[in-house]
Amino acid sequence: MSRGGSRILVAAGLDPSGRAGLFADVETVRSLGAQPLAIPTALTAQGARTFAVTPVSPRMLGAQIDALLELGPIDAVKLGMVPDRAVLQAIVRAVPRGVPWIVDPVVRTSRGQPLSSLGRRDYLALAGPHVILTPNLNETAWLLGRSRPPADAAEAESCARALIAHGFGGVVVKGGHLRGVKVDVVVPASGPATLQKGRALKRPPTKRGSGCRYASALAVGVARREALAVAARRAKRVVEKFLRAPILGQK
Repeated sequence: MSRGGSRILVAAGLDPSGRAGLFADVETVRSLGAQPLAIPTALTAQGARTFAVTPVSPRMLGAQIDALLELGPIDAVKLGMVPDRAVLQAIVRAVPRGVPWIVDPVVRTSRGQPLSSLGRRDYLALAGPHVILTPNLNETAWLLGRSRPPADAAEAESCARALIAHGFGGVVVKGGHLRGVKVDVVVPASGPATLQKGRALKRPPTKRGSGCRYASALAVGVARREALAVAARRAKRVVEKFLRAPILGQK
């Protein structure tokens, strides 16, 4: 771990509203006492009607990571939205081997708008003992090529283990959309699964980025070498606090 706290590379799309993506990552990492190293993978415009995505230059992105490494080590990577394979490869080439990764496989907005041209095989190719996936239910099904998402915690655990079989170091299937009790299924590559229950909290349409915040909080815990279940529990509290907080500008 670097001096002065963990240094977390957050690579994600830049949403100028700050509701999701890179700004949400930075806010979360700082709130947990770690240092965010922010790399935009794409510029996005996400309004009530306007939607657009423009990838950044892979060459510039690689140079930014090289410059950050000249100033100190990277203790963990949180990978959010990646617009295409060229950008993904630039990140993979620039980050030293052995650094833990938290991969949030975001390919669409909550409204279903496409954010990325990456396929599930691109994500599965990232598998390694230091890589942890944090898909929601729909993303879990997509990664496995299944027609429907897990219906309960037992099925979510089975899916997580199917993903771990590809070589991942751990998988957290976020169960916020499960019927009944909301349960996140935390599965390390070795050891038992942990079911982390939570309350059903209503998310206003203006509150996006809960997945971004979860993965970023998890990255801080992993950088501090916490057990996956411990880091996941804190990440869940971060998201619950975010969802309970009043919306700025509203009473």
